[in-house]
Amino acid sequence: MTLQFYFSRGSGAISSNSAVNQGVTLPTERSWLTIDWRKAWPHWVAWTLIILYIITFTWLAILRHASFNSSGFDLGIYDQVVWNTLHGRILFYTTTGIPALHLSNHASFILILVAPFYLIYSGPEMLLFLQAAAIGLGGLPLFWLAREKLTSNLAALSLLSAYLLFPTLQIVTLWDFHPPVLAVGFFMFAFYFLVKRRAGWFLLFAILAMSCKEQLPLQVAFLGLYAIILYRDWRLGLTTIVLAMTWFFVVMLWVIPANSVTGDHLFIGYYADLGDSPAEIVVTAITRPDLIIKNLWQPAKLKYLFDVLTPFAYLPLLGLPVLLIGTPSFAINMLSANTAMYDATGGQYGADVAPWLAFAALYGMVYLSRGVGRRWPQAQRQVTTIASVILLAVALIWQLFRGYSPLALDPPHWEITDHDRLAQRFIDQIPPDASLAAQGKLYPHLSNRLIAYQLPDVNDAEYVFVDVTTGTWPVHPNDIWAKVHDLLASGDYGVLDAADGYLLLKRGLPNTDYPPAFYDFARAPDAKPQYPVKVDFGDDLRLLGYDVIDDPRRAETAVRLYWQALKPLDRHTRLYPFFLNAQGQVIETTEQRPLLTQLWFPPHLWQPGEIVAAETMPWALGDRWSLAVGVLTGDNWSDWSQRMPVQPELTPDSLRRFEANTWVRLSSFERQGRELVEIAPAEQNVQPTHTLQANFDNKMELQGYDLSPVTEAGQDLAVTLHWQALSPIPQNYNVFVHLVNAEGQLITQHDGEPWWELPLPTSTWQPGETLRDRHVLALPPDLPPGTYRLQVGVYYWENLERLPVLENGVPVNNFVELGNLELGQ
Repeated sequence: MTLQFYFSRGSGAISSNSAVNQGVTLPTERSWLTIDWRKAWPHWVAWTLIILYIITFTWLAILRHASFNSSGFDLGIYDQVVWNTLHGRILFYTTTGIPALHLSNHASFILILVAPFYLIYSGPEMLLFLQAAAIGLGGLPLFWLAREKLTSNLAALSLLSAYLLFPTLQIVTLWDFHPPVLAVGFFMFAFYFLVKRRAGWFLLFAILAMSCKEQLPLQVAFLGLYAIILYRDWRLGLTTIVLAMTWFFVVMLWVIPANSVTGDHLFIGYYADLGDSPAEIVVTAITRPDLIIKNLWQPAKLKYLFDVLTPFAYLPLLGLPVLLIGTPSFAINMLSANTAMYDATGGQYGADVAPWLAFAALYGMVYLSRGVGRRWPQAQRQVTTIASVILLAVALIWQLFRGYSPLALDPPHWEITDHDRLAQRFIDQIPPDASLAAQGKLYPHLSNRLIAYQLPDVNDAEYVFVDVTTGTWPVHPNDIWAKVHDLLASGDYGVLDAADGYLLLKRGLPNTDYPPAFYDFARAPDAKPQYPVKVDFGDDLRLLGYDVIDDPRRAETAVRLYWQALKPLDRHTRLYPFFLNAQGQVIETTEQRPLLTQLWFPPHLWQPGEIVAAETMPWALGDRWSLAVGVLTGDNWSDWSQRMPVQPELTPDSLRRFEANTWVRLSSFERQGRELVEIAPAEQNVQPTHTLQANFDNKMELQGYDLSPVTEAGQDLAVTLHWQALSPIPQNYNVFVHLVNAEGQLITQHDGEPWWELPLPTSTWQPGETLRDRHVLALPPDLPPGTYRLQVGVYYWENLERLPVLENGVPVNNFVELGNLELGQ
């Protein structure tokens, strides 16, 4: 594309007939030497933004890959497909364990055109660059059309910026590689040339878009429908629709089933509620609007619409005719049973809707300014300016909180560690023509070859490469461990090299032992825990502290615990960290998501004195949770006798032991906005406002209470009780707080176990310690003015038997009067 062509497009040049009809003066032919560069500044800004996008997101995507955060599905799988295509094996791959054509899953013929780029550089990095370039360059036709339709540089640049700042596009640029993302750029150009009535160029880019994935012909068909409705171009519209629907049904009913190992489309099950075949699903979508509305009217799907419309300041709703072009893409995402497809930042699926949101935002601005201009012509340009500023402001603010660029408050961050760099030592030992099986995150670094399987598939692989320090999605860590164990036990494979959690096996080697260096990944001799503690389990094992590793964007948290063996440990020793919610209920353990350290470096292998780090797998724990830990000497956590006892000397002294001193709650955390904040232990030795001494069966003493200021009915009354434990309490008791009237009739009450920021079961109280206990009573709104009394008692929840209140060792009552409460007087 020459500069002359580019600037003529940017200034809105169209065909001669259209120009005459619209009263537009065509620019005269001129060379780049005669261009007034001072007036060309919007083009330079646009190109700068686009190039910055391509450079930034190519770099971030490659950094993610280089730090071993990319995956076999889908970067590795497409790298192998493209590499094999370049070498004459069109669309061939072995990633899933069965040599096949990629047509068995998706009809992404565009990969044939991608393959020649591997002559420049052969590797996943080229795919990541092409993906970023497709999105970035897709902003050009948006910019060109906006300048023409709105005659405003500010509007054109704001629309381009909103497009490039769209978080959904940013995450798909980073999220491995997916051919449909290339279609974003193709669709942007296709729509531009459709508007410009350049049929040849339109069909070229429409065909390129269709070749990216099997469902995209439906999107092209809607472009044909748009050509008929908006431009009355029946020939182009019908040609497009026939071509698109023929392509769609040939691919869905013949190409994919013919190559599928199951004889059907792998992902058709996502739409089982609508039908069992592509044709049936399409018919149901057209003829059963009630079923479609019911399917769409769900909170998660409405949130998806909110997440994709907000970054464009809801302007796409004003450009509804253009937004409706995206109906197939919206429907495919939102009608799916796969939740990731209607998560605006959950993966690659959001890319398909981006072109229609961007162009609908443009036309929304056009319709808005024209609508105002009909009534107040002098205000038309101001409306465009105001809308542009609002759009840019909303896009920037949304980017700040939800984006994936360096502008975001929580920008993506990947670091290449010494452990990552060590991987090259193992990769260099695998010949480029050798067959191999690799773990998901290692696979994209080795997929440039004829035969490469992703674990757990091994088949006839000569080499097997594993990194035990990281997640193993989509395979469970236990399955990877079992696979490696079985391979070594079979005698077919031996250890070629192992260090810092990397394990390289080779077929035919006799050695099956892991060298000591293999366990270096878990050793932490210089550990400096973020939260230091000292908790001894028996006289065998000591917990030294822990780190909290939080992902605020996904609200997922992992915890790294630092342990020290005090003596040789039994073979059945098992670490047992777990998490509790605000009600004290267990919400997550390591039963389903194991500690990788414990799996590969079990405690019985630890040397006395060495410090070992064990990390939980990231998980969404909720807005408020507590970390607890115990140690098993068997395999049944519910059997208290199989737990190591927690010694009474705890540091810090705010830690609490539970269930016959068999586990300890370490700390509690609360998500406050984007921050995960530790809930500080309650301040000790706070004196009550109202003092008293009430002995409950020599187990606990109520030393006083505080009341929130309440003067009238309908308010909440907070009662804070101050307790002191008098002796060990084996049972968990509940406390009741009653409000009664002058006649002793119960008005309102609160019952529950002692609570202050978190549950404080009485079985965890240590003799002599003082605690606060908060209870909130809701006063009825129709409560008449008067004098009311507060009563407090303690009872055992299983049989409702109350503890007696003692005076001089003699029971005098089974509750205590706190005092009077005056309301409305």
